[in-house]
Amino acid sequence: MSMKKQTWKAAVSAAAIAASAAIPMAVNAASITIDSVQQRWPWNNKVDITYTVSGGQDVSAGVYAKIVFTAIVNGTEYTIDGTSDVGASASDGQHTVTWTPPSGLKVKATDCTMVATLSASDVPSGDDYMIIDLDDNYKISYEGLLASQEASNARYNTDTYKTSKMVLRKVPRWANKDSLPNAASLTDGGYPTGDDTNYATTNSRKYWPTQYDYYIGVFMVTAAQYDKVTGAGSSTSTIPKNRITWNSWRDSTDSDKPLAPSSSGGFLAKLNYKTGKTGFDMPTEVMSEIAQRAGVKTDYTWGDTWDVTKCINRVGKGNHGGTSLPSNAYVGLCDPNNWGLYDTTGLLIEFCLDTYDETSNLSNNEDAFIPACNGDTTTARGHGGGSYYTSSSANFRASARSSFGKSLSNNSTQTYGVRVAYIVK
Repeated sequence: MSMKKQTWKAAVSAAAIAASAAIPMAVNAASITIDSVQQRWPWNNKVDITYTVSGGQDVSAGVYAKIVFTAIVNGTEYTIDGTSDVGASASDGQHTVTWTPPSGLKVKATDCTMVATLSASDVPSGDDYMIIDLDDNYKISYEGLLASQEASNARYNTDTYKTSKMVLRKVPRWANKDSLPNAASLTDGGYPTGDDTNYATTNSRKYWPTQYDYYIGVFMVTAAQYDKVTGAGSSTSTIPKNRITWNSWRDSTDSDKPLAPSSSGGFLAKLNYKTGKTGFDMPTEVMSEIAQRAGVKTDYTWGDTWDVTKCINRVGKGNHGGTSLPSNAYVGLCDPNNWGLYDTTGLLIEFCLDTYDETSNLSNNEDAFIPACNGDTTTARGHGGGSYYTSSSANFRASARSSFGKSLSNNSTQTYGVRVAYIVK
């Protein structure tokens, strides 16, 4: 369904247009103006704020800034933190963020004004990364990319983001792909998902012009993160959590329905409950493959030739193949892909939402965000990623579907893990 928008006629007041603040120790003439504030229509309690920054954040120079919006509704002020609420970029140019008003607040066009201010920050503003603080009431915040993808990789590839925090990378909808570090190479009308070497008839398209932003874990869920969210133990290990069944991760077999928050469910249901959001789940196979490939069409994220130096020999294997997960198989050991996702090839297979049918699974699926289901809700599940376990090089291809077949919902071996995803709608 297409979205029409209704502008709040009273939203951009004279005070809002003039709202600006110098950024300490950064620039002398930084300013922000509110261009428009529009409610979604049909009404879904979401508001799009479009604004322009001048003389603001300059990531290449190490100058970071943040934004705070203030919505004034019927004389009551509501603070919208650009870092923790909407992921607002303070870099020069025009931007749009989406605000979800508090539950029960019915905002009318004639009741509102919006103002905004800029101030200094220790980290770049933006929404390239979503951070979940597992030690601070599951608070969610957003951060922008540093001066390079490599710099951001170094920032997040630390124990903090594998134990007490979770970090997810944004995969922008196709229309906004220019925010990606390799955007110039993305020229085929959609994100590539390969040519299905093994099952050439199962892919309905090679390129996906996605309609939504989504986030996906920089790392697979670790044992430490699993224990914090579920309360199942007190592990501090950064080995990817394994030996958990598909059903137990989700506590639901309805993969084509949003996973409801639950204080007593599986890891993903509890993550939704504790963050106060509905939407954290496994990715679909298409989402998984788009993110794993990160814009490449080759057999592996780095090219067409297998290279043990990229991952396997770092986790105790001289080549692929083995019968047990090495004790030092920590997340973040395998090389990151173009978008900073680690271990997409050579650590664990990753569960996905789709039920598996190699003859019809994705042949008619035109939506990357809807799992392909064949009616089997109890046994066969699709999956992505590549495992240390197999001796077949095909299991290390960047292409999730062409490389791997099915896994069982009740499979709890150490070769399976989960990379969390979140669709922004």
